Amino acid sequence: MPVSRADSLFFTEVPEMKATGMPIERRRLTDQIIDQLLSMLADGKLKPGDKLPPEPELMKQFGVGRSSLREAMGALSLVGLFNVRPGQGTSVNVSAGEFLEKPLRWGMAMNWRDKLDELVEARIAIEQAIVALAAERATEEDLREIESHLQELKAAKKSGRKAIQADLAFHAALAKASHNSVLTRFLAEIRQPLRRWMEQKANLIWDYDVAFKAHEEILEAIKAQDIKRAQTVLRKHLEIAGETFKKALLGRQLK
Repeated sequence: MPVSRADSLFFTEVPEMKATGMPIERRRLTDQIIDQLLSMLADGKLKPGDKLPPEPELMKQFGVGRSSLREAMGALSLVGLFNVRPGQGTSVNVSAGEFLEKPLRWGMAMNWRDKLDELVEARIAIEQAIVALAAERATEEDLREIESHLQELKAAKKSGRKAIQADLAFHAALAKASHNSVLTRFLAEIRQPLRRWMEQKANLIWDYDVAFKAHEEILEAIKAQDIKRAQTVLRKHLEIAGETFKKALLGRQLK
């Protein structure tokens, strides 16, 4: 099989790591892989659309095991840098050229484990502010849009990816109903890593019956202009979702 441009970059630029006989902390090894890949992107050695070599070749070139490589790839997919498609391999996201302009995502890629709790906290803080404003400002048109995404979620509860898209659309509609463009942009920025991971983990065991009930209660609170109730239900929902995502991400390898 001919070697692609991306393959040759890896073969010439990534030094093979030799065993030293000293135990290496897996997290640190994963961080080294992430650092190498980010450097290659920053230097232009990897470009949007490039397809990465097969996993065995990457393991050989980096001198690492499958679990460490998958952790690194999973972290970079989480922030939207790579597209991992089962049976089709891994490629650089076509929008990766914007990556270096996103300091938040760069920092999350470099410290993805440490940032998970902070990401969940930030999402809760921002979305609580959003639902409070939505309860005050939502128009009839806003409410109809939120309701439509709620019904999409109900119809797609057992459909994996469709349920995830409906879930994300519901929260985006809440942000729109806040009529605060700054909060809407903040939410889009911190939820992008979650979106990427959720899409790849569409088969995650996640009770969308419970999620639907929480979304329904949030909408009812907004309709009633009950700010405290909307914030309470939303916070509980996001805390449960955050713990589920974190345990799945840290407890299992992204395959």
